[in-house]
Amino acid sequence: MFPKVTLRVRISTSDVHYAGDLVDGAHIMELFGDVATELTIRHDGDEGLLRAYEKVEFLEPVHGGDFLEIVGKIVSVGNTSRKIIFEAFKIISSSKNLNQESACDVLEPPILVAKAIGTAVVVKEKQRTNIQHIESNDSEVINDFNKIKSGEPSRMAQRK
Repeated sequence: MFPKVTLRVRISTSDVHYAGDLVDGAHIMELFGDVATELTIRHDGDEGLLRAYEKVEFLEPVHGGDFLEIVGKIVSVGNTSRKIIFEAFKIISSSKNLNQESACDVLEPPILVAKAIGTAVVVKEKQRTNIQHIESNDSEVINDFNKIKSGEPSRMAQRK
């Protein structure tokens, strides 16, 4: 089974890029990159390099003060490449209560705000684990990959 990583962060007001406290999509892609780095460290013992995205979708706005949960999972492994699916969920948001500016709401269910498919590369000389070419035959992982490719949230979105 390939590793899965979850990163939780609060979006700072210093991350705001647009009017209305809106955060740009590039910031979410930076968080996807952080998740990819942890995944390749866990899998290969090296940071690797996030080389390309196959598909990136920004689905809902993210604002300063929101809490996000970024989830990534390796779905297939080649000689040097690692295919990764990413999903970003808004898990806490401001309640926008004018009488109580610090009020926030826990979002149940979380809101899927962005998703992507990416490829990370760890060159052979830097792989610190004895990995040979592997293709995942885990049907649930393949199903997650296909759902994200088709525009649906994967089971990573399901909370237990």
